[in-house]
Amino acid sequence: MAKFPDPTSAWRAVLGRLQLEMPPAHFNTFLQPCVGHAWEGDRLVVAAGSSFVVSWLELPLHYAMAQEALAKTLGGGASAASIEYRALPGVAAAGGANPCDKATAPALIGAAATAPARAPIPSDYDLGGRRNRAGGYDWQSANAATCNPNYHFDNFVVGCSNQLAYHAARAVAENAGTGNDGSVNTDGADAGKADAGGYNYNPLLLYAGPGLGKTHLLHAIGNRALQQGRAVLYVTSEQFTNEFVSSVSKRTMRQFRDRYRSLDVLLLDDVQFLVGKEQTQESLFHTFNDLHQAGAQIVLTSDRAPQSINPLEERLRSRFQSGLLADIQPPSLELRLAILHAWAEARAVSLPSAVLEMIAQRVSSNVRVLQGAFNRIVAAARLLNLPAMTPEQAAAQLDAVAGPETPRPEITAEQVLQQTARRYRIDQAQILGRSRTAAVAEARQVAMYLLTDELGSTPTDAGRILAGRNHSTVIHGAGKIRAALAGGEERIVRAVGAVREALYA
Repeated sequence: MAKFPDPTSAWRAVLGRLQLEMPPAHFNTFLQPCVGHAWEGDRLVVAAGSSFVVSWLELPLHYAMAQEALAKTLGGGASAASIEYRALPGVAAAGGANPCDKATAPALIGAAATAPARAPIPSDYDLGGRRNRAGGYDWQSANAATCNPNYHFDNFVVGCSNQLAYHAARAVAENAGTGNDGSVNTDGADAGKADAGGYNYNPLLLYAGPGLGKTHLLHAIGNRALQQGRAVLYVTSEQFTNEFVSSVSKRTMRQFRDRYRSLDVLLLDDVQFLVGKEQTQESLFHTFNDLHQAGAQIVLTSDRAPQSINPLEERLRSRFQSGLLADIQPPSLELRLAILHAWAEARAVSLPSAVLEMIAQRVSSNVRVLQGAFNRIVAAARLLNLPAMTPEQAAAQLDAVAGPETPRPEITAEQVLQQTARRYRIDQAQILGRSRTAAVAEARQVAMYLLTDELGSTPTDAGRILAGRNHSTVIHGAGKIRAALAGGEERIVRAVGAVREALYA
């Protein structure tokens, strides 16, 4: 311990090692803002910005990587040293810029008075006739109706599958239309650049399958920005396209441009529907450039990563990828249970825990379907006068929503290796062997990822399954696949999806 008596220096050295192994988005959002707080015996106490950050850091794979980095940092004789994460927002905030802390910061003061210069809105363009007393356009009144007030951050249930998207959305909501350090950016030449903290969330693109919460976060950003007096507009890609076509036919392109380029925050939902609409894509390209140059915030959603949206103009795709991409994965069983309990509490509904657990187990892929199943059970309990609904009664109701229950097969490590080898058209023995050809190496890393993330094996156990490989090799290999999935790398997404589908077929 004598080599690093200062906990701050020890943690910084650990971060130096982890930065080389972790995906940049994960490292910058969760690890870098943490602070070495104290030594308690052989335990290094690390201060994190929130309990959500602690829960992410304590996931087995992430904790194992940090523990290994600490052991290497301290050198020989330090095998007993360990890390303990604690939610200490004040300590973490004092130690440096923390994007997750900014998510809970108060509204910016005086921002409206120093907002970036925007194009004037002609007097003949009233967008519905709403005017404020000063005679200017009343953005607050006009746009309050565009964001659903029922969607906000407080009723968004956070878990490992959506944590990055949630924290990024909150950070964007607090700093919409400003530089990332909280100061209003009035220099167009520097608009959109990362601040000294090293992160840049403009544009922010949230991508996920249907019903996983991306639109909820989009509305939550809009509602928070509206509370700050920002000029906010939520619009779907279909609405944007219809307005563009209408402006062309009615020769009101100037008004169309002013409507979109006078914003502090543009929230554009389902950009995948722009595929094949070349003129609309060109209009969005110029709108994007003007807003970005003025320092306005742009938030987009899609059902897939930008690399997979085809055909899409490459110049538009590159702009979508220039900020932060955050995906939302299907919710885990624990997250589905947390969501159901939150709904029951919000609606003052009393359902047995066994019933909620059964709903969570039966509906796994989509939060919207989960909500439909919950609503069905609640309605049945009230309309059929079943105050103490049993799991058997609930199962009968769920058959109409989720279909008859089919038991989820038990997956073994042998099946993971077999299906991975089949996907990559190689022998299973090659995955266990020492070949380092590109296809075999990638298949081996996919197997490492599935063993740790799908089966819940520890890196050490996964290493034993893979012919005695070191646990650090498993951590590195699984991390590479996780980073590729987070970045939307199409080949890896398809390969992992195909293996998962074969496993549960």
